[in-house]
Amino acid sequence: MWFKNLQVFSFTDAFQFTAEQVNERLAQHEFTPISQMQESSFGWVPSFKDSSLFCEQVSGRLFFTAQIQDKILPASVINDHLIEKLDAIELEEGRRPARKEREQLKEDIRAQLLPKAFNKTRQLSAWIDPAKGWLVVNASSDKSADDFTAHLREALGTLQVIPFAKSTSGSDLLTEWFMDATTRPADTELEADLELTMVQDPTVKARFKNLDLSAPEIQQALESGMRVRQMAMNLIDHCQFVINEKLQIKRLKYQEALLEKAHDNEDPRSDAILMSDTVSHLLQLIEPYTAVEAV
Repeated sequence: MWFKNLQVFSFTDAFQFTAEQVNERLAQHEFTPISQMQESSFGWVPSFKDSSLFCEQVSGRLFFTAQIQDKILPASVINDHLIEKLDAIELEEGRRPARKEREQLKEDIRAQLLPKAFNKTRQLSAWIDPAKGWLVVNASSDKSADDFTAHLREALGTLQVIPFAKSTSGSDLLTEWFMDATTRPADTELEADLELTMVQDPTVKARFKNLDLSAPEIQQALESGMRVRQMAMNLIDHCQFVINEKLQIKRLKYQEALLEKAHDNEDPRSDAILMSDTVSHLLQLIEPYTAVEAV
């Protein structure tokens, strides 16, 4: 269990549930395989293969996992079948169906193809640290994290969280970190992977990878009004990561020494402890730069 992309939320009030209470509520929403006519299925499964618990407390943190199953039915496949159907109707009846009829035909085709579609299964894991007031989700996109928290809220009945984000411009903060080493979180260094964006037009971007960070091209881009959208950093002796303007952590890579230490213990909980300890250390360094307020 090594989280690679972090979507972090802060609780607005103290988290009151025990691991036993969370386990009981998640068990009521256990994952069930997708049916022939379903497009997706979301439910909870045990985080650790040697356990039947849907929520388990490890080193003071509550770990739990969702399983999602989706039907793989590309829109292009449906459209190809629809075109064939429309052509057949035009050939047989001498007319081209109007919009309302086309939409109905499209839904009929979807219903016919769904039972034949392949299933794609994935898991999203998370932990809650009640002491620090964090919910950490291993998700690469905002949508995946939002879906996850929506289902967690449904299972628990409440989930008062807000994004772990800066109250002011995150791009300004990252730009300050890039320009002035004394403003960065302790024990962190920059890596040669940087993406800039223009404040007035976010579609204007510049990517600098494997380039000396003191290169004149970067300085010229910043002087032209561009700001740091995301950049790679290194938490010394712990991990490498990319942080973006939302202060989200992406492409997290743990130091080899840490992974080797985990391999020495066959209990999957040892991975969870080492990983979450590392992530918690990183979040503690970043947290002073964030402001917990309603959005």
